Amino acid sequence: MPSEDSRTTALRILTEYERTGTYLNVLLSSSLAGSSLERRDRALVTELVQGTVRMKLALDSAVLRFSNRPVAELDAGVLWALRLGAYQVLFTSAPDYATLDATAAATAAVVEQYAVGYVNGVLRAFTRGDRAIGYPAREVDPAGYLEVRYSHPRWVVEMWIRELGFERAEAVCAADNVEPRLSLRTNLARTSREELATRLAAMEVEVEAGDMTPECLLVRGSGPLADIAEYREGLFSVQDQASQLVGHQVSPEGGMRVLDACAAPGGKANHLAELMCNDGEVLAVDLIGDRLRLVSESAERLGNTAVRTMELDATELSGNVGGPFDRVLLDAPCTGLGTLARRPDARWRKQPRDVEDLAGLQSRLMAAAAEVVMPGGLLVYSTCTISQRENEGGVNSFLAAHARFTAEPVTLRGVPVTPYLQLVPEPAVCDGMFIAVLRRSD
Repeated sequence: MPSEDSRTTALRILTEYERTGTYLNVLLSSSLAGSSLERRDRALVTELVQGTVRMKLALDSAVLRFSNRPVAELDAGVLWALRLGAYQVLFTSAPDYATLDATAAATAAVVEQYAVGYVNGVLRAFTRGDRAIGYPAREVDPAGYLEVRYSHPRWVVEMWIRELGFERAEAVCAADNVEPRLSLRTNLARTSREELATRLAAMEVEVEAGDMTPECLLVRGSGPLADIAEYREGLFSVQDQASQLVGHQVSPEGGMRVLDACAAPGGKANHLAELMCNDGEVLAVDLIGDRLRLVSESAERLGNTAVRTMELDATELSGNVGGPFDRVLLDAPCTGLGTLARRPDARWRKQPRDVEDLAGLQSRLMAAAAEVVMPGGLLVYSTCTISQRENEGGVNSFLAAHARFTAEPVTLRGVPVTPYLQLVPEPAVCDGMFIAVLRRSD
């Protein structure tokens, strides 16, 4: 696609996403790597693709009112062309005439010439109409209102309304549609947060210190971080501030044996090694060998000599990892509903049955992890989701079956939080995260 304009490239990526089901970030990265677009146009393609996928339900509600064909009869490419045009009209400052012209050209290039008249006609009717998205009445159908207003699956908003209440559920949905700031974890073994901030600011990166962990820097306008010398020198890692908080709740000390039971790609395992000043051992376990290599690669870049890896099913820890351990971290596989702002396509990949399936796996993992915690040691359970069944419900069931463990407070900004901590997404702060700290008594 070397000679394509940004809208045509965006539509081509969207249709490929529909056809292959490839993860959107992977598809964007591979597609733009072969493009001759300038950096500004690449950023525009990313915005258009991510925004159109994120808001597709709301876009359908807005633009398809002007179509004389049922959605089921529309070619996938035509539907994505309509969504792409509607996204630009509703959520960007592009003039209507430019949007219509560019969408027509993209449709001709990616779909076929036959579709141009239909797409152009629907979008013209939309731009001349009321442009309303047509939300269900908030008082009559609160879940339907959130579903369409914020473009979330209905089952997700129904669960959040039930578990969080309507106001908090709406705040989470709104946060999911705002691009979050990028969080960096300073490698304090090699530099200070202040020194790293100074070096990044000199590159015209917008930098602000996070307030949840002493290593965190919140940045904007950095461009590809893997390209800069500070990254290659191992001065920082990219890790959300809420994930950094998990490492501090594990509270590892020098000389300890620490197990990260579901470690790949290695952000938390390497953080634990840094908190221990690489004095002791961090055993990073994961089921998939290819992902474990990412743990080792990060450890080498960061100089974390305490990290070693083991390919193993974490439901089979006992007898295989040489325990017991002073600290065990179980950052469990989950539905990831706390990270929807960073992954626009994730909300459409999850199904209600995933909650129950993952809760069963999480229960087995907690039971296995408990077997390798030494008396007086800690088991820290975390997920990046917002679901009572996967979070407090699962931990409460674990505690009921394991009398030797009790919950201890989680510390947030110096304040103890009991019995567990559920963070929800805040675009300028962190992703959603659940943390429970469990101590073995004997």
